[in-house]
Amino acid sequence: MSTTRIPFHWPSKVASKPLVKPVLIVLATLFLLCFPLNQIPLSVSGIQHPAISTSFMLSVAMICFGGLEVARQHRFSLTKLTGWIALSALLAVLPAFYLHANTSAALWHTGLALLSLLLFITLQQFSFNHVQRQYLLWLPLIAGWIFALPFVVPPLIEAFEHDAPYFLTVQRVGIAKNTTAMVLLTALALSAYLLARTRAYKRTIISQHIVLLLTPLMCITALMALREPWLITFTLLVIALAQPFLFRFSPKLHHGLWNLVVFAAFVIAGQANWLPTNALFAERFSPNEWQLLAQTTALTKTAHFEGVGLGQLTLAQLQFGLSQGNTLPIDTPYPSWLVATITEGGIAIWGSFALLGGLIIKRIADAPGGTRLMLTAIILPSIVGIAATSFVSTNPVLALLFVVLVYWIDNLSARYERINLTRVKLLAIGSTTLLASSICLVVSSIYLGEQALRTYDISDNKLTQYQTHPWWTSFYQQEAGKRAFLENVEHNDKRAQTTYLRQQIRHLSTRPTAEGYQSLIELALLTGDRAIAKQIQQEASALFPYVAFQPNFSHFEASEPDASKS
Repeated sequence: MSTTRIPFHWPSKVASKPLVKPVLIVLATLFLLCFPLNQIPLSVSGIQHPAISTSFMLSVAMICFGGLEVARQHRFSLTKLTGWIALSALLAVLPAFYLHANTSAALWHTGLALLSLLLFITLQQFSFNHVQRQYLLWLPLIAGWIFALPFVVPPLIEAFEHDAPYFLTVQRVGIAKNTTAMVLLTALALSAYLLARTRAYKRTIISQHIVLLLTPLMCITALMALREPWLITFTLLVIALAQPFLFRFSPKLHHGLWNLVVFAAFVIAGQANWLPTNALFAERFSPNEWQLLAQTTALTKTAHFEGVGLGQLTLAQLQFGLSQGNTLPIDTPYPSWLVATITEGGIAIWGSFALLGGLIIKRIADAPGGTRLMLTAIILPSIVGIAATSFVSTNPVLALLFVVLVYWIDNLSARYERINLTRVKLLAIGSTTLLASSICLVVSSIYLGEQALRTYDISDNKLTQYQTHPWWTSFYQQEAGKRAFLENVEHNDKRAQTTYLRQQIRHLSTRPTAEGYQSLIELALLTGDRAIAKQIQQEASALFPYVAFQPNFSHFEASEPDASKS
């Protein structure tokens, strides 16, 4: 009797996935390196910030890997959610084409929306196995540990040891607390989910379980160390939403240990005097922020269709407050990213967020039984971050976290459709070219940013390098104009000085700030035109009545008659 020998193939030969590891490495770099570094403020901001520009480069690299994967497989994968999210992104991009939108703000807004959409589509092109899908959730959890360490270890040493080293007693200034809290709450929810989903053969507890059990200790103590009373309500809500899932899918030992660690974290926070009184259901916003939000809501009603324009919120808010006789201090960044974006973009942004929210609710409702409350606990911190914090205005990688969570929720119940492609050569060439271009663009930006810290070392010839880089054109214009102005002061060229002053006034009128007005007053005094300086100060005092601008011209006017009498 003849037998047929079945050939044996290693799994790597059966289904080769050469681009999965690079994508996971890029995600790890984004979450574990760029994510925490974006929280640290520097002298430069926006795309000029080295961590933010690196995040942009890695996001583009990930999208390029997705394009190469499509070219390799000759097919494009998508779910029913893909088209609806594309429609939501299209609605979000529409305000960028309004005539009253600020150009730089419109480009930033459009880039963020398109990158988020392309990252979601990129993740759908890869066939992750179970371990790799779990890896997508482990990265935000480990990022939560990184975010927690600066707020847990030094304060604990300060609380229990009065002779703590000096470098530990330095206050952690400049780190955005509210966006940090969103990461910590997400890590807390993920620890419960992964604890129930991490199995060990013939063993009760493995090293992964220990890390997952210690995560609530780190996250809850860090959340309490932030000393934000409103966070206690959301912390307890996440813990409560995780209980049914742990009870159903987790071993009783793990469930009990997780709850015990949660209780221990609150005990430690109480011993360190981090638990405020009457914190349950505490308000997220201060009275001043509530006044600002109320005024913004009234402003939204006056321009509900097209909005006030992307990047025009500060100017519109100041003018609206001036017309109402109630000019309020405007926080930068704005305390609610959702309210700010809707006010700037109008009904298109309303439609985009409404559609996105409906899609998330639909996907959670379609999730397997017993997981809906757990999924709500995982996505809830990001929703709260969008509505009640500055969100991507502080840390753009928060958008990536939201995209990964939405992809993961969609992947639980989605059915993929495959579209076969025949011509993919141009896609491969375009992806490779885009990857190389983004690397050159970001590396050159980081180099120019490092040089910009020492402007006195930049010669006029080197300054032209900033003119050719699209992200540093404004820096070149400011620095070149400043140098030309100083030369005009030396040569006593009053006409050129006045021209430069009027250019700065026009530039400030688009994005007024108290610091900018103070610089303009000093610039006008340097030209010797006290009348214009006084006029600028009067305008600044009307827009920013809570700021004392210098010098005090009323004091000068009072002293001049005395000098004339003598």
